[in-house]
Amino acid sequence: MHKKGIFSVKSCCWSLNSNQTMEMEWPWKLIWKIKIPHKVSGFTWLAIRKARLTHEVLQRRGIQIFSRYMCGEEAEVNSHLFLHCRTSINLWDMFLCILGVNWVIPKTTLDLLRHWEGVGRRRRSKEDWWKCIPACIWWTLWKERNERSHDGKLNSIQKIKMNSLSQLYFWCKQDLA
Repeated sequence: MHKKGIFSVKSCCWSLNSNQTMEMEWPWKLIWKIKIPHKVSGFTWLAIRKARLTHEVLQRRGIQIFSRYMCGEEAEVNSHLFLHCRTSINLWDMFLCILGVNWVIPKTTLDLLRHWEGVGRRRRSKEDWWKCIPACIWWTLWKERNERSHDGKLNSIQKIKMNSLSQLYFWCKQDLA
């Protein structure tokens, strides 16, 4: 119930959500409170909500397209493209190695962000550049996916890694807040 004694759906949802553990909360701080461009924050928001226009989403909307998948192995669904594709695994492994962390990639993008703060805390550093890593990886993958799908351009994994590292460096050195 609302504090004035009036029932509302909103107050019910808040009541239910307050009983859940901290790890199950929506990871909004890792989307909207990090120093990345606003368009990337919006992109990240759509990625964790599975609303990016991947082939899966387009097909659900009745749009049939010829599919050129990122890795050429599996259909382009949100979790595969951003987490489990061969290319994305290479990027995740690179950044986890930089962080000095062994970690198993969760099943969904939302689960990844929910648990990402725990990964970064293992660094014991006051810097928070690591908070930008998921958005950086997803942004890099999306740009690569679009180049492959629309332009027929196929970059090597080394080039993709360099693009991702340089993007993260650029974001960290800019005052985007």
